[in-house]
Amino acid sequence: MGLMAAPASYLYGDSTPSPLKIDFVAFLRDAFDFSVKLLLCEAQLSDAARRVAQLSGATEKDVASAESFAGEVSVALDRIANDHADALATRCASRTRQNVADVVRAECEAARAAVAEERARAALSAAAEHEKCVRAFEAFALHQTLPETEIAARVTLEKSGAYLARLRGSTPYGLEWVLALEIPPDHSFARSLRLDRVVERLEISAPEESGWLHKEIKLRPQRFDRLHLTELTNDPSWTLLKLRAGQDGNGPGFDLSFQHKTGAVQLRRVLDSGVVEDTVYDVVGDDLAKLHSLRERLLAMTADVREHKKALVEASLDGVPLHEVESPRAIVDRLVAIIAPTVHQIARRTLSAGELVLKRLVRDNQREEVFLSKAELEQKIEVLPPVMRRAFDPLELWEAAPARRLELPAPGDELPEAAVEVPSSAPPPRRESMPPADAKPAL
Repeated sequence: MGLMAAPASYLYGDSTPSPLKIDFVAFLRDAFDFSVKLLLCEAQLSDAARRVAQLSGATEKDVASAESFAGEVSVALDRIANDHADALATRCASRTRQNVADVVRAECEAARAAVAEERARAALSAAAEHEKCVRAFEAFALHQTLPETEIAARVTLEKSGAYLARLRGSTPYGLEWVLALEIPPDHSFARSLRLDRVVERLEISAPEESGWLHKEIKLRPQRFDRLHLTELTNDPSWTLLKLRAGQDGNGPGFDLSFQHKTGAVQLRRVLDSGVVEDTVYDVVGDDLAKLHSLRERLLAMTADVREHKKALVEASLDGVPLHEVESPRAIVDRLVAIIAPTVHQIARRTLSAGELVLKRLVRDNQREEVFLSKAELEQKIEVLPPVMRRAFDPLELWEAAPARRLELPAPGDELPEAAVEVPSSAPPPRRESMPPADAKPAL
């Protein structure tokens, strides 16, 4: 079986049970900070692209005008040369035509070079803005878990004798990422783990080659507690354990596969050369319970490491690396769409119209209330151009404002200084409330 999820511990503001397992109020605050940073990047990218497009368009019009001028001069010179058949006039017309053509060509090349320089500056600026998006996502992913995320943890033994731990997250709305985990120096995964440090004695019936003349494979009791863990991978549907005889992760051993839904365990024999045999053996009887117990103990060790998120290794949207995603707003739009139903439900079940409230059971007769002012969220998005603020409209957090014209900044206009920095989040306020006397116990 997989690790059991913690039971729901949050109630809505009206004290009715909710399916939430996290402080969604704190999550929403961080989600707004993250989204505002991405939308500011989107605004800068759009502004830079618009400036380049306008400069390029204006330059091409100027080039066309200059080339038309050169053509008109050439026609005029031809007419003058025809009217004056002497050699001097013809030479003057020819030299003037060439000079005009050279000047026009040089000016056009200079104008187009200026466009190329502006495009190069815009590309550098775009790279910097995309890097800001990646860093913003890293800060968000290290602190919060996105809705509907499936998590897979992987611990592998490195040549150094220490373990490398990674956490992979994936969502049904296209976001995927990998986080590096830090293994504390005193943790069991700080050095090669022999299983006798996890269980005292573990004998499992497993395939073994025997016979002098006629080699054959037979199931015999073998001491798994003498093997070393070289890899542990755990995702929502299965767990893989790789066990080897050598402390460095080499030598013979076994690969164990656990199916969470059925509880089945299968093993494969690994030869001295590291080759994994094709034959799969189903574990049965008491051995099944022994291996499940081993798996649970190892996963408990992994759970300790999962709390030590260190850095973002990679992230993508629909398979495109995050720093190459053309429009950061696409990430915001998907995040807003996925959290909108939860925000609506919390708002409907909050007694105060200007707040979003959740309650957490602290003790049998006491609940802790966490709340977030809608005005605080509205203040966070004030740094955005009006057109970018509309990304939050699906949340329906504020009364419809009087109709106002939504405009992009004028060409060449700088974004307001306020857009440079996102207001920092204050620590989430907490209030304590006693449940009504007739309230049902919290779920």
